[in-house]
Amino acid sequence: MILPMLSIVVCSKNKILPKEFVDNILNTVGVAYEIITIDNSENRYSIFSAYNQGVVKSKYPYICFVHEDVFFHSVHWGEKVIAHLQNPKTGIIGVAGGDLITRVPASWSGFLSQSKNITQSDRTGKVPTKTIRIPLNYNHSERSVIILDGVFMCMRRDLLDKIHFDEQLKGFHGYDFDISIQSTIAGYANQVIYDVDLEHFSRGKTDMAYFRNLIAIFKKWETHLPLIDKNIPKEQLKEIPKIENKNLTRLLKKMSRKGFDTTEILTTITYYGNLIDKPSSIPCLKFRIFFIRLFNCPTYIFK
Repeated sequence: MILPMLSIVVCSKNKILPKEFVDNILNTVGVAYEIITIDNSENRYSIFSAYNQGVVKSKYPYICFVHEDVFFHSVHWGEKVIAHLQNPKTGIIGVAGGDLITRVPASWSGFLSQSKNITQSDRTGKVPTKTIRIPLNYNHSERSVIILDGVFMCMRRDLLDKIHFDEQLKGFHGYDFDISIQSTIAGYANQVIYDVDLEHFSRGKTDMAYFRNLIAIFKKWETHLPLIDKNIPKEQLKEIPKIENKNLTRLLKKMSRKGFDTTEILTTITYYGNLIDKPSSIPCLKFRIFFIRLFNCPTYIFK
C-alpha cells in the first residue's frame, strides 16, 4: 500500500520561504507532507536542475512542484491530489492547461481550447482578481489535457523514473511544456483537476529567454508534433492548419516586439513556415518585421 504522503518541491527566490506560504500549506494540505526548498536566491540553478534536485531530496511517493506565490483555498487538497493520482494511467495533474501542441511554437493560449481552474490575482492592485473556470460550468473533477501550466504540477514518483526535467535546457521557462510532452509521449494522460482551488499572485513573463526555450523545446519534440488531446472533436481537427498559421504570425509579432535580431527572426519564421507549408519570401518578412516594430515598438527602431 502506498502511503498518502506528499513531497512539495519549491524552487525559491528567497533564502527562507514566505511564512504565509508555509502556514497555508500546513493549514490546508491534510496529509503527511514535507517541503523541499531549493534555495535559488543567488540564481545558481535553472528551474530544471532545481526541480531535479528536489526529486532527489524528496522521500514521499507523491510529488508536487509548486510556485511560492500561491495560496490554497481548498482544505485537504493533498488528499484530493493523491486520489487523482491513483489511476496508473494518469501522468501529471495541475490546475491549468491546453489540449493541443502544434508544430509551431506557441504558448498554450494558442490552442483550440483550454482547461482552467485557477484564481489569478495581482498583489500590485493593477489587475483585478479573477477566478477562471474553463470549460464554464464544468461539473467533473478532472479533464484530460496535453500541456500543463507549471504553477502547480503533481505526479507519482514512479512517473519520474521514466521522465525528468531536461537540464540541457536552461533558465526558468518551458519546463512545464517539456515535462508535459514527455508524460504524453510516454503514454500517460495529463489532467487539469477541478476540486483544488488555487490562487496565483503573479503573471508569467514572456521575454526573449521564454521564446528561445519554447523554440528549443518544439524543435526537440518536432517529430512527435502535433500532439492532440482526445477532448478535441474530430470535426475540429481541420482547424489545426489554421491555428498553426495563426501561431506562426503570432510568433513573428512576438519575436519582432521582444527585440530579437532580424536574422534570428528570419531564420526561425522561415523554418516553421516551410514546416507547415506556409513559406514566406525574405523581403516580405523583412517588410512585416519593420512595420510590426514601427507601429508596436517605435523605440526599437531608433536604438
